[in-house]
Amino acid sequence: MKMWSLLLSVLIFAAICPAAEDAAATALLAKAQAAFARNAANEKQWNWTILETRDLVDKAGGLLQHFPNVTSESVIRSDGRRCNAVTAWGDGRAPYLKNADPDQRCQAYDALSTPFNVMLLLRTRNGRVAQQSAAAITIAVLPDKSLPKTASYAEHCAASIKATITLDPATHFPTRIEGAVTESGCDAEFRPVVHYETVTREPMISQFRKGVTFSVEYTLQKDRFDNPANSFWISSAQRYAQPWNSDARVLYYWGRQLPVIPTRGHQLVKVIQTTAQEFGAGSQLRFDK
Repeated sequence: MKMWSLLLSVLIFAAICPAAEDAAATALLAKAQAAFARNAANEKQWNWTILETRDLVDKAGGLLQHFPNVTSESVIRSDGRRCNAVTAWGDGRAPYLKNADPDQRCQAYDALSTPFNVMLLLRTRNGRVAQQSAAAITIAVLPDKSLPKTASYAEHCAASIKATITLDPATHFPTRIEGAVTESGCDAEFRPVVHYETVTREPMISQFRKGVTFSVEYTLQKDRFDNPANSFWISSAQRYAQPWNSDARVLYYWGRQLPVIPTRGHQLVKVIQTTAQEFGAGSQLRFDK
């Protein structure tokens, strides 16, 4: 009888444990959403410069082709909204509309901080607490295949991601998101915008699509004027590895089309690093790599 009682207890625990983990993850992710929203309000206190590199690599990670780096900066429109606009190309190409007013520059370039909506990912109901301690909180997230077809592209994309989300134990801000796009909700056709050449453009598939692996890291920048309320978490480092179609002969980004050397490329690796400066501060803050 004792053995049967013990077995029954194990079965009951196994049945209720997933639900308990679900509830714990949902509660923690709700705190992460609130922290992410509060942080967004502090963006107005900061500006930044972003350096992007792109490399085509083989299966072993060896370099096959390096593409021109691009540097962009945060620009404030006349209505107060932000965009990113190119300030320099690594091969010396003059940035398009570099000397135009902010509204014109923002029409030419307008990059998101991440190619997926972080807030929507934090709203997932498919999370499990992988680790929780005073030192670290980690949430494992699985794709959500239950979304209706009427859901938005952003919702379907966020629901196509398998990820591990690390939260800051003190603030519950998501300090690192690492994962992969394992479903097709991020796949989308687009017509690339090219400012430097006149070309015939066929519809392309977005670079952030099924098969991409990625990591996004956030670093807290503390206010230099003893006002912690103005401190800001910003994505200090991002990395994306995209499966490469060996038949592709052109790469589009930031208004340019770059020829691709015929090769048996395996992945296109994009790395993004951010330098931030607080308005009114006398010096720049450099994120650790």
